[in-house]
Amino acid sequence: MNAPLPRAYWCHTDVDGGPYRPAPEGLLTTAPGPAVAWMRESVRGMTPRLDRDTFHQAWAWLGDRRGAEVAVQALRRGQLYAYELDTHAARWRWTAYPVSVLPLPLDHLPIEPPVRSHA
Repeated sequence: MNAPLPRAYWCHTDVDGGPYRPAPEGLLTTAPGPAVAWMRESVRGMTPRLDRDTFHQAWAWLGDRRGAEVAVQALRRGQLYAYELDTHAARWRWTAYPVSVLPLPLDHLPIEPPVRSHA
């Protein structure tokens, strides 16, 4: 019987609508806590550009520590977690979900000595 594949958590940001497309953001981590922390930090980084009402909505979500704990628990149970924020220009979505990762076989790679600097 094959061993189960290791679990990781893939996080990314999407935007629907709006006049521009931001550079894709994403994170792959081995624990759900850093996944939720990444989502929260990404939202926090966007708050200075938000209008007053949307800012307060985002700030309320950022201040909800219990909600962050619930998100971590959902990821541990194998469920995805998403947060959406509607702005006047677009709808932003931060998503984290569990994924299985394939271990990389390293036995086929040649062992090479470290590169030396001639400086």
